[in-house]
Amino acid sequence: MRSIRSFANDDRHVMVKHSTIYPSPEELEAVQNMVSTVECALKHVSDWLDETNKGTKTEGEIEVKKDEAVDAYSKDQGGRTLCGVMRIGLVAKGLLIKDDMDLELVLMCKDKPTETLLNTVKDNLPIQIQKLTEEKYQVEQCVDEASIIIRNTKEPTLTLKVILTSPLIRDELEKKDGEKVAMKDPPDLLDRQKCLNALASLRHAKWFQARANGLKSCVIVLRILRDLCNRVPTWAPLKGWPLELICEKSIGTCNRPLGAGEALRRVMECLASGILLPGGPGLHDPCERDPTDALSYMTIQQKEDITHSAQHALRLSAFGQIYKVLEMDPLPSSKPFQKYSWSVTDKEGAGSSALKRPFEDGLGDDKDPNKKMKRNLRKILDSKAIDLMNALMRLNQIRPGLQYKLLSQSGPVHAPVFTMSVDVDGTTYEASGPSKKTAKLHVAVKVRTQGPILTASGKNPVMELNEKRRGLKYELISETGGSHDKRFVMEVEVDGQKFRGAGPNKKVAKASAALAALEKLFSGPNAANNKKKKIIPQAKGVVNTAVSAAVQAVRGRGRGTLTRGAFVGATAAPGYIAPGYGAPYGYSTAAPAYG
Repeated sequence: MRSIRSFANDDRHVMVKHSTIYPSPEELEAVQNMVSTVECALKHVSDWLDETNKGTKTEGEIEVKKDEAVDAYSKDQGGRTLCGVMRIGLVAKGLLIKDDMDLELVLMCKDKPTETLLNTVKDNLPIQIQKLTEEKYQVEQCVDEASIIIRNTKEPTLTLKVILTSPLIRDELEKKDGEKVAMKDPPDLLDRQKCLNALASLRHAKWFQARANGLKSCVIVLRILRDLCNRVPTWAPLKGWPLELICEKSIGTCNRPLGAGEALRRVMECLASGILLPGGPGLHDPCERDPTDALSYMTIQQKEDITHSAQHALRLSAFGQIYKVLEMDPLPSSKPFQKYSWSVTDKEGAGSSALKRPFEDGLGDDKDPNKKMKRNLRKILDSKAIDLMNALMRLNQIRPGLQYKLLSQSGPVHAPVFTMSVDVDGTTYEASGPSKKTAKLHVAVKVRTQGPILTASGKNPVMELNEKRRGLKYELISETGGSHDKRFVMEVEVDGQKFRGAGPNKKVAKASAALAALEKLFSGPNAANNKKKKIIPQAKGVVNTAVSAAVQAVRGRGRGTLTRGAFVGATAAPGYIAPGYGAPYGYSTAAPAYG
């Protein structure tokens, strides 16, 4: 599969080529003005014909009986000689390019068009055009083409063809073989095939607007291929309706929108696969009632030449040379190549831009560049400038045996999105990435960057431990990892026991150490023994009583005092007042010393 950047490069070339062949705003404005003017003028000609026919109608006019279909059609049109004008061809489809702007209109008639009607329209059309605009137009008739040719007299030079036709011609051909035609053809009837081609072009324009105009990049690719047909004689037979069918089928069958470059490659792949060759599926014409091959007019040699040319164009595109297919200069890369230098800026600020450092002769190991590189790499590792373990490797080292699961895969084929998950201590972590490996790395980073560490009661472990044991000191034991992956280890001593915690910063490491101390000393069976006891005011009196009792025993004021002194001098007091903590005014276990 080609990379996304390769398709982006093709898109750039195709769009630049498209901008060179697309008509200028002045040309498009001239086309719009000319077509709109002629359409309005033909409407006035139709009105003039209707008024003329009403005034010249005589009693001796012969009425010709028509079949039911013709009667219904005439009734719907209200008796107008010219029923309407419609755009066909490049104007209707929006496929105009420079130096190839054939403008075509279809003038629908109530009856079968004749040479007499053609001359009448041709004579009155210039008069109606002069009423609408001051621009000069040349109007000519072409009986062989069953059309009227209109040309402008200023730049850009444009030519508009108005073809006369009628639905009656197609209805006549669709009748059964044994059915007779009630209406005879006039002697000066225009070319029947030209009229049928005009009706087919009208169906093609409607189909194109419904099926191809909404496809992304379809119109752009068609303009590019029409330019190719004009430049390369091999492609000329494919120009027109067959090319539009192939592009619509190639691009429309994809399950996602395509860029201009990828859409052009898909059309080339379709042609290179051999669909034009004999024995292939052919090209069905969707605008005909009977099964019709739109490529029936092409010879076998023409089909083989187009297939060979498409294969060659596909090879050039695959090797990043689509500019040769488009006959244009290659575009510079959008991301310029960056040259990396091995040299480092010296103390004076001067640096070297050479790609390689010049080899310096020396003695001993300096002669071997490999040993130099190994020694430099060892220095970097010793200085902890980099960390060879990423978040995923670090997590697997801390918690081996984790199972990563693929939850979903979405996105287009060229840019998929994978979602991975992992379960750590009953908590599920999810993350996404363009590949499974990257998604797993993002999950590991998410696991390692957890939220704040809290106790079972939802408190900060450092604050809760401080409530139970005041005056604790946290010491930094080690600091490892590079700037992007720091790891700190903190240690705290509580009741003669040391507890350590690690984290990406000192705050998290300190909280981890405090949480370890709380879980060891103040949870489970140890909670009752190490629970902080409140100091009542009588504690100070007990100490004073013990001191006075000891003094009385020394003075020898009675035998009872010895007994009372022995009781006071027991080891109950130290157990009541925790050593080094909670003694009033900072006194430690001083009472037993007097005993």
